[in-house]
Amino acid sequence: MIHCARFPLLAALLTLAGCAAPPPPPAEPPVPAGLQQAWVQAVAGPAWAVRAVTGDATCPTLSWAGGSVVMQERSAPGTEPSPPGNTQAERKPTRFTLRACEAPWPSDAASVQLGDVTLQAPAAELRRILVIGDTGCRLKASDQEFQPCDEASGWPFPRVLARALTLAPDLVIHVGDYHYRESPCPTGMTGCANSPWGYGDDTWQADFFQPAKALLAAAPWVFVRGNHEACSRAGQGWLRYLDAGSGPARTCQAQAEGVNDGDFTPPFAVPLSPRSQLIVFDSAEIGSRTPPRGSPAWTRWREQLDRVAELSGDRAQSLFVSHHPSLAFSPSLLGVPSPARSGLTPLLQDAFGQRLLPPGVQATLHGHLHIHQVLGFASNQPASLVIGNGGSAASGRINVAAALNAEPRPGVRVETFQSHTEFGMTLLRATPQGWQLKAFNALGQPLATCSLAGQKLRC
Repeated sequence: MIHCARFPLLAALLTLAGCAAPPPPPAEPPVPAGLQQAWVQAVAGPAWAVRAVTGDATCPTLSWAGGSVVMQERSAPGTEPSPPGNTQAERKPTRFTLRACEAPWPSDAASVQLGDVTLQAPAAELRRILVIGDTGCRLKASDQEFQPCDEASGWPFPRVLARALTLAPDLVIHVGDYHYRESPCPTGMTGCANSPWGYGDDTWQADFFQPAKALLAAAPWVFVRGNHEACSRAGQGWLRYLDAGSGPARTCQAQAEGVNDGDFTPPFAVPLSPRSQLIVFDSAEIGSRTPPRGSPAWTRWREQLDRVAELSGDRAQSLFVSHHPSLAFSPSLLGVPSPARSGLTPLLQDAFGQRLLPPGVQATLHGHLHIHQVLGFASNQPASLVIGNGGSAASGRINVAAALNAEPRPGVRVETFQSHTEFGMTLLRATPQGWQLKAFNALGQPLATCSLAGQKLRC
């Protein structure tokens, strides 16, 4: 028997025969030490919580003028299998090296301190609301789409965030899809060379947490779950870091056909003022497919919508916030508008009829379509705002004249329509009549100004 270790020259010749050892696996990046990010977010209750991500072995201490508390651990470092819905050719286990921590916002605190990070208490009335969505850098081999994550012109999310800071918002809403780096950057493609990929926290850090660090600390956030954060994709990280449930992080656990407990979040309200509120709805898993009527999944979704009806009675006016729009148009290369598809729409119609939402809902906020569009209706529907132009790769446009003569659903008549393909963000500012909407591009230049009074949109 020939021993390869004794004959290195012969071993080189016998590589094809299996003597040579396989190449070592690539080295894992070192675990960063200390506090990485801290922020304030709305959680179910309604309530506010402080969240933090750290590389230390224990959670940090939260301190304020009236006291201090050690934050509680939501999730510890660990490795999980690649998500079952991962359809990419190259897969690897999901590695989490960071610890997620949480503490309720102290009721007597005007501000809190975590290390060198100072967080301010949410305002009693939230009047300047910044909305962004669909922000991650797309690396997806199955679609042959590889965005140049290292180039500001190719992935402008960091530039959008820098401009967002100058708008001094009272609240930031992200309407979903934070995580897009599902495949490795191809060899020789310099725009995304050496980017992390997969579903671990190195990718979460690159796609969202590191670029958003300053804005996370500057204002409280509302996080909406997108289809990229469903359990079949990046749900493991979502549940650790951004899920609205307090306490130890939930896990993705199948319960019945079409029902994974980790994919269902009870709707919750975020009060904005004595008259207005957000109703946050998790539509991540349903996508464009409606479950069969009477199935366990159908029943679960209908229960969620019954809760929306209950919450809508808590304030005179509500903004319904979910990832998937029901009343919008999908962009195309030629600009021809086609109705956006959401598997939730038949359930909305079953629950609320042709209006699709309870009477107190004046407008809806969404992402999913990588474009900015706002729709006001002559028929009895709440205005629809789609703000999915935060940085993820997009293609297509919507012809305004054609959209004004089209119906996003049978019998729904469009009265006001604006659409923009530029990357950017939208600011909602409370007015005595309702809301003023200002859309900006990534350079902070205005794209459109609209007003919302009741459910009537004017641009």
